[in-house]
Amino acid sequence: MDDKTQAKLTVEPQDIKIVKNLQDVEVAERENASFVCEITHDEVEGQWYKNNAKIKTGDNVKIKQEGRTHMLLLKSVKPEDTAEIKFTAEDVSSCAQLRVKELPVQIVKPLRVKVAMYKHRGLLECQVSRANARVKWYKNNKEIKSSKKYEIISEGVCRQLAINEVGHSDEDTYICDAIDEKTCCQLLVEEQAINIVQELKDVEVMEPNPACFEAEINIQPAKLPKWTLSGELLKASADVVMEREKTVYRLIFKKTKTTMSGPLQFMAGKSKSIAQLMVLECPLNIVQPIKDREAKENDSVTLSCEFAPAPTVVLWFKGQSLLEASSKYIMKQEMTRVELTIKDLEGNDSGEYSCKAGGCESKATLKVEVRRIKITKHLKAAEVEEDSSAVFTCELNYANEEVQWFLNNKPLFSSEVNEIKHMGKTHSLTLKHLPPEDSVITVQAKEASESASLRIKGGDTWCQSADLVDIKCNLTAR
Repeated sequence: MDDKTQAKLTVEPQDIKIVKNLQDVEVAERENASFVCEITHDEVEGQWYKNNAKIKTGDNVKIKQEGRTHMLLLKSVKPEDTAEIKFTAEDVSSCAQLRVKELPVQIVKPLRVKVAMYKHRGLLECQVSRANARVKWYKNNKEIKSSKKYEIISEGVCRQLAINEVGHSDEDTYICDAIDEKTCCQLLVEEQAINIVQELKDVEVMEPNPACFEAEINIQPAKLPKWTLSGELLKASADVVMEREKTVYRLIFKKTKTTMSGPLQFMAGKSKSIAQLMVLECPLNIVQPIKDREAKENDSVTLSCEFAPAPTVVLWFKGQSLLEASSKYIMKQEMTRVELTIKDLEGNDSGEYSCKAGGCESKATLKVEVRRIKITKHLKAAEVEEDSSAVFTCELNYANEEVQWFLNNKPLFSSEVNEIKHMGKTHSLTLKHLPPEDSVITVQAKEASESASLRIKGGDTWCQSADLVDIKCNLTAR
């Protein structure tokens, strides 16, 4: 007889709960986004969803589980990856939001200057950094809307503005605004391809003679061609004449200067012609040469020379030595006349002076009459009491001359014991508190000199007080 036994097995489901819920994540475009969820049990299989669609591992999707922790890593996310992320484990789930911020739109390829043919279709084009970027077009800061005149086109990352039936009023500055960045360009309108039939020719003239340039093109354009000199746009004026004869264009400078030398350019549409303008300096001529001069010492003298035309650089020489402007040499130029003024003349200012400008040179001789200094009122010997004062006086034949006083051949200067005065032609020396020594007083004015003796008388019999002895002499001035 077989024995039997029975038992009942009851399997209770795991009570799984979410310990750590998913958190919302916001990242910038091209960054990584990670989600983490933690449950109460180990080794429980989980599933990840994006907008209720199962997420599978791949190059940019990594799914990982470590015990109770489940992780999802999304690499290099895009704006279109924005979605609800959900994790489920049996009957429990946790949700969070993934938000991807778009990077600022960049202008990858900016607009460029466009030349469109008159009455044809003009197309402006640029490229942005992403295909879904929205842009607005402006003409002279006024927004352009799609119309029969304008077509706004978006193809991938290309953004285009087509302008139909291009006219001269369409010539302007256009802007493509991608919010974060802008790009602009000019639209130029040409009626027809313009070709240079006759090129400009180099012109060489001598100032101030006129200069004429001539160019010819194949058609008469709607817009006048432009002329530039050394890059500067030229305009018609009293000295600049612009002429047109059918398809021939002329530019005439009525007066020229050496500073005008440079490249001259003629521009008609996209066609250009360039030539050189060379203005030569007119040779200088001496209209009035320097004249020989005679002047007196201490006076001033002016040497003058006149050129034609006016010189740009003038040099003055004494002999072979270049002179520089100073308080001694005053140099002036008024148009074609140049002057050199020499002040406070001395004997060594005599000599040959020359004026050089360009290749011209004019020479003249200056003779300075050196005056002869004479003592017209002579010194007189003096005899005074010890510790008293003595005065020596002399007179010269000129008023504006300085003298040097000497005591026993030693030069004297004004001090507490020496008083030196000069009034007109008269010069005086007062010696105070004299010691008991005989001396020799000398006065010198250039080559003229004179001496007198000073005798000191000691004792009480000579005088009772410190007398002042005044010695004077008179001579006539020359």
